[in-house]
Amino acid sequence: MLVAEQWAPVIRKMDNKDSLTAQTNMFTAVDYDHDWRLNNNWYNLMFYPPKPAVYYSVVESDTHYFLGYYQYYPRHMGRSQHEHDLTGVLLAVGKTPDGAGRLEMLLTYSNHNWQKQNGAKVRLEGGRPVLKISAGTHEIAVVGKRKRFLPGEAHIGYSLIPLTQLWEQRREIGQGRVFAGWGYFDSYNAVKVTAPWLWDYHHINWLTNPGELFQYLSGTPIRECNYLINPYIK
Repeated sequence: MLVAEQWAPVIRKMDNKDSLTAQTNMFTAVDYDHDWRLNNNWYNLMFYPPKPAVYYSVVESDTHYFLGYYQYYPRHMGRSQHEHDLTGVLLAVGKTPDGAGRLEMLLTYSNHNWQKQNGAKVRLEGGRPVLKISAGTHEIAVVGKRKRFLPGEAHIGYSLIPLTQLWEQRREIGQGRVFAGWGYFDSYNAVKVTAPWLWDYHHINWLTNPGELFQYLSGTPIRECNYLINPYIK
């Protein structure tokens, strides 16, 4: 089993009804409407029901796997309505002699908010961390070990898509293309939503330097990581 499949989060969410509102709360592929023109994604929800999908990234160092999982939405229907929304969770999985790995920490990003969680406190189902996503805001919450679920919190199955598919489109810049500028999804809206390669926390990049980022979050001295696999280094 691929490490990204092994740790792919269990996602629970409200609002699983078959309606246009529910469709705006379904994470899917950026090209869910069968084209790579992004400034029509809001409109095309009426014609292309989104299929649940999550992008994933894998960066490997000599001591850890850093696994990202990303939820793309054609619309954000919170207080500030706009085209596109992208949220994510980054896992630091320490390598162990038996190959199973150990979840050490999670970092979530949604609505420009960052939240970290100690891996030992995270609820696992089948060895996978459990997340809860709020309808409308798409806010991500990491579920603790003692958390109970409410009626209507559905477990959402999804397909996994390598983030490299989107990364390969990174230079498709211009109106009617994928990006309006470097890492900014093309849109007619004033709110500009960014791809993960623009996500920086205290000036440390989520994709290119995840090991250094988790060192910072752990409060340990930051040392340069020895990356064995990192396709996102510019």
